[in-house]
Amino acid sequence: MKKTLLIIFLFGVCRIYAQYTENDIRNYIEQYKELAISKMYQFKIPASITIAQGIFESACGTSRLAKEGNNHFGIKCHKEWTGDTIKVDDDALQECFRKYTNVEESFDDHSNFLISRPRYSNLFTLEIMDYKAWAKGLKSAGYATNPNYAERLISLIERFNIAKLDTIYQERLESGWFEQPNLAIADEMKEEPKTEVNLLKDKDGVVFIPDLSQYKKVNYPFSNRPTYENNKVLFVKAKNGDTYAKIARDVQADESVIRNYNDVPKGRVLVPGEIVYIEKKARNCSKYSHTLEEGETLHYISQKYGIRISEIMKANKLTEKSVVKANSVIKLGKRKNQFFNNLFKRK
Repeated sequence: MKKTLLIIFLFGVCRIYAQYTENDIRNYIEQYKELAISKMYQFKIPASITIAQGIFESACGTSRLAKEGNNHFGIKCHKEWTGDTIKVDDDALQECFRKYTNVEESFDDHSNFLISRPRYSNLFTLEIMDYKAWAKGLKSAGYATNPNYAERLISLIERFNIAKLDTIYQERLESGWFEQPNLAIADEMKEEPKTEVNLLKDKDGVVFIPDLSQYKKVNYPFSNRPTYENNKVLFVKAKNGDTYAKIARDVQADESVIRNYNDVPKGRVLVPGEIVYIEKKARNCSKYSHTLEEGETLHYISQKYGIRISEIMKANKLTEKSVVKANSVIKLGKRKNQFFNNLFKRK
């Protein structure tokens, strides 16, 4: 019985992606992610849901409806539609669908379609970051006739980490990015001034340059950059010519957010080879302490172990005026109970 269920499950998964490849899905996400995020801000519909629906309804933009009608969400004409139309076989032969002049019109109409119809009103009482609730809500409201529609959306979002788009939206919202879009985009595109720097030191002291062979390489679907993990925190290694702005663009984040993750102020120049975290550093790590060597700073320790500077300062009762000298022992994590250390110590 278990084998039968497994075969049925695998068959169902294969059918989901039968019309297009995983590469098609990734390309669709890459092409329309910014549009979906902007609509999330404008209409308060999760970008992950918008993208997942677009993938299914348009077969990653390859369906006739998408190619000839720019219709990515399978929205039919309905009696109120006065725009252009296109006839496509669907539940019935030659059904009337809306036709748009460009894809953004389709994204806008999809959002307005959900907002304007009372049967979808309950969606907007849901938490905007809860894509599972939105997927189930769409199915309950009758968006699609497929009984597994919600499960398909959720599976797609989780398999390709599309919820990352919702996180990007949240980070931009908190940083005020949407309120000054032109300024924010200009800041991201602006190259930082090139200055002569020592590859091992800058004004913050010794820079931590990771030996990548010591770290686990991981898959990060929102960037082509090689991505690694330190203390369960994702990072990339800066290359010659890199700036914080460039890395931020490459990983689909804001420069201010990347600087915040790495505890660096605006104006601080990136050093080639140094570690750059692309998500929040951890609060502690498995190593209990670090003995400070000549030239090292709290920032160096923070970057080396993937721990937030604020947490290091808190653990060591330091303030911004504190002076930390070489050979000082800096606490990094919580010491485990000595009884258990001895109990499980290898003989």
